[in-house]
Amino acid sequence: MPVGGDFLTGVLNLWISLLEALGAKGTHWEWRKRAWQQSLEARLARWENVERSVRTTTRMCRSCRYLMDGSLSVCPSCGASMREVPRGGLTRALGLLVPMAPSASLALITANVIVSLVILLKWGGGMEGGLMRLVSPPGEALFVLGAKWGPAIQAGQIWRLVTANYLHGGLLHLAFNCYALMSLGPLIEESFGARKMFVLYTVSGIAGFALSTWWHPQSLSIGASASIYGLLAFAVVYGKFRAGPSGRALADQLMRWLLFGLVMFLFPGFDNTAHVGGVIAGATLGFFLDPLPIRTRTEDLLWSVLAGAALLATIGSFAAMALSYAENLRQIAG
Repeated sequence: MPVGGDFLTGVLNLWISLLEALGAKGTHWEWRKRAWQQSLEARLARWENVERSVRTTTRMCRSCRYLMDGSLSVCPSCGASMREVPRGGLTRALGLLVPMAPSASLALITANVIVSLVILLKWGGGMEGGLMRLVSPPGEALFVLGAKWGPAIQAGQIWRLVTANYLHGGLLHLAFNCYALMSLGPLIEESFGARKMFVLYTVSGIAGFALSTWWHPQSLSIGASASIYGLLAFAVVYGKFRAGPSGRALADQLMRWLLFGLVMFLFPGFDNTAHVGGVIAGATLGFFLDPLPIRTRTEDLLWSVLAGAALLATIGSFAAMALSYAENLRQIAG
């Protein structure tokens, strides 16, 4: 029983006794009383899990199921890395209270939202172009803040291939991409780990806008869709060709998302070339990336380096954008 559980149970029983003394009875009353009790029991069970997560000092190896001290970074039984296995304490408790937190998926969603808020606070937003462009920042702001623009990339601002992934053209654009990332991100992150998921997201976005730059250099484009299509294609390819029956069943469901994405080719205003680039990158990686657990220290180090490089590329690209801000502002003013 979690802390405070006895008190809450006593309060509920007292409330039920009071209502029964006032005349509550019958089949409907018994149903409602039982519903209250079951609801409280379920809440107390969740709170108890949170408490146990805070108190625990052990964790289990995903590879061999060996139970070990939570401070160990490598399983003493099979040698698998424990980096991606949650440990106890406040971090684990937060993950139970808020599904998807803390995670790379939540961090990416937060970054996309923060960037959009900063743009709106600095540049404002209009409603030109209908509902899909609701609270839309002006094109000048998107250019200055790192949208994909072929001539600028060819002139040396290659960092736009990264920053464009975090810019959005309106409220619905941001909402749709965040919803897709919230659905796909944890699915991949749970099986492959946060580092692989972040590398996949970054590489797919860069590949998408690189292809778009080559095919449509004169178009200004933005959005996390290339990265999300990369995640989707990765999940479909891995599930279809490398996973078991359950993976293939999931891949069949996700194929509907890809088919829905094909419908977008019929509508103007979408950078479908970037979507194709993301699909190509994600599908290619689907044939090579392996799920957890990471079994060797060399592999663990490799993914730490790759994830660090992706993070450095992201932070460095936004730093380069900030350093080029004044120059690009003068360019559009002139």
